[in-house]
Amino acid sequence: MITIGRMAEKYGMLPNMVAQHATTYDLMITDVLATYDNYQQQKSSGKLMDASVYGLTEEDLMKMVLKAKQ
Repeated sequence: MITIGRMAEKYGMLPNMVAQHATTYDLMITDVLATYDNYQQQKSSGKLMDASVYGLTEEDLMKMVLKAKQ
């Protein structure tokens, strides 16, 4: 709902119009953009969160990298 509201605000549409016409791809891109914007803000302020916030260890991350490379 928040994503639909943000999209409506950005494009000057009513939320129900966004809900009727937006695709899942539109919603995904909006979410990725919001996440990236948040990352850039944290990076510029020096407040980047590390992976432990998400319950991941360095070992978990390395396993993911190795799995992705296979």
